Amino acid sequence: YLLVYLIIMLADWLQGTNMYTLYSSYGQSVSTLFLTGFSSALFFGTYAGSFVDAYGRKKACIIFCILEIIINIMEHINNLKILLIGRILGGISTSLLFTAFESWMVSEHRRRGFPDAWLASTFSLAAFGNGCVAVIAGIIAQFAYDLIGDIGPFQLAILLTIFALIFILKFWPENLIQREFEHACATGANTSFTQEALRALFSKKQITGLCMITALYEGATFTFVFLWVPTLLYHDANLPTGLVFASLMLCIATGGELFGLAVDLGFSLPFISIFALFVASFAALLAASFSYTHFFLTVFAFCCIETCVGILQACASALRALLLPDHLQSSVNNLGRIPLNILVVAGTLLADHTQAHFAFFAVACTFSSAAFVQIFTIGSTTSLSKNHATSSDDLQHNKKSD
Repeated sequence: YLLVYLIIMLADWLQGTNMYTLYSSYGQSVSTLFLTGFSSALFFGTYAGSFVDAYGRKKACIIFCILEIIINIMEHINNLKILLIGRILGGISTSLLFTAFESWMVSEHRRRGFPDAWLASTFSLAAFGNGCVAVIAGIIAQFAYDLIGDIGPFQLAILLTIFALIFILKFWPENLIQREFEHACATGANTSFTQEALRALFSKKQITGLCMITALYEGATFTFVFLWVPTLLYHDANLPTGLVFASLMLCIATGGELFGLAVDLGFSLPFISIFALFVASFAALLAASFSYTHFFLTVFAFCCIETCVGILQACASALRALLLPDHLQSSVNNLGRIPLNILVVAGTLLADHTQAHFAFFAVACTFSSAAFVQIFTIGSTTSLSKNHATSSDDLQHNKKSD
């Protein structure tokens, strides 16, 4: 799982490094293309999760790889209609990326009878690896750009995705859970995955809270992504943004490792999440206060935010694995991403039309709102389940296995 996940994330980071400059070089409307992608994810995400749960996680991962190959081929064509179709397909693939792979791992983990306690260390390694491959992507993308131009990173992404596709086809088993779903829905033969997911989402306070928390913290993170470059360029127009990007990605990797350390020390997942959300909120307030006056304090605040993001990525994945029913992992997760996509659009507009200090204040409020939602829905220090206690020995064993 980790090998495929990190290859896929490397390919995804490679696309992100030069997408803006590629569309600009084509003379196309970047905002139109980006908003098309977000709107597609908002619409198709509702159904993508049900597809993943109903027809199989491996199949969904295969479809994701095929879509990504097609999308990156379409990026070679300077035609607005073709690029718009690519962004629509990109919205579908994004919905699959953030649900199918994680759902496959969690279901396969449990199908093989591994303890749930091991899941936290796997997500810690995934968050750490994601930060590392982001740094690698920035370096490789620069070389590809120097050799081929803006399209170079997209060509590398195609090769990486093909490798991941071959690995999935050859080594990943399918883990359909139709029988579990039929048992869960025994009271209504016509109940669909989406209907069952909606029922779980609105009837169970912890699941509702988790989806709200994920939407809030990821929405704040996306807004921060739109803000950090222009904020730092205000201080230095010749700032080496690639170096700063690499530093921020290393902070995400550090956050993944800190999450694993906190779990080893016996801190509960809810406590870790709340702590990271409040620290991120404080860091965003620091950025709001000094974004125009103190360069190094601003950079320090940005590093703190990204470290917390690394912690939250691993923690949210672990909480989803523990709280969401196995047969509805992708369905509920994708429904929870609907408000996230709305927040991303709002964050984009906020970053474009307000001053940095106000936007960072809004980011701080969003992080702190997520923390309070967590306190009132999931709790802060109590264990989620007696079966979910995480032992240090189990985590160490899993790290060796991974």
